[in-house]
Amino acid sequence: MKIFNYQFILGLILLLGFTTSHAANKVLYSGKLEADFRSWGSDSLSGDWRISERGGKKYVQLLNNFDAKQGPDVKIFLSKKAQANVSGDNAANKAVFISLVSQFEGSSEYEIPADIDIRQFRTLIFHCEAYSKLWGSSQIQ
Repeated sequence: MKIFNYQFILGLILLLGFTTSHAANKVLYSGKLEADFRSWGSDSLSGDWRISERGGKKYVQLLNNFDAKQGPDVKIFLSKKAQANVSGDNAANKAVFISLVSQFEGSSEYEIPADIDIRQFRTLIFHCEAYSKLWGSSQIQ
């Protein structure tokens, strides 16, 4: 009887743990990053991203295939501008700063400030603010 109870409890814990972790990461938006040819060429930025919600917080998540040229001041922004209207000169204007990029290859995640309503933004931007160089962007959809 003790073995049955332990197996039942262990099974229940595993089931609840799997269900909780699976349901906790809700993907809100996703896309593919496009390099800005005018600034750094076709290899400045590539990979997939998503904006997810977990535990009441939202995150920009860069996936395993993310790859970017390293730079001294590459930042992630959310912008209300259409992707086609973003340039190195205006990328940070009226955009919301999310984070300085800390990892230029592979997966990473950056928390979005709690007071930001993602639905108001149209473009995810990677921009070197110090030199006004647009690394690349993606439409939020």
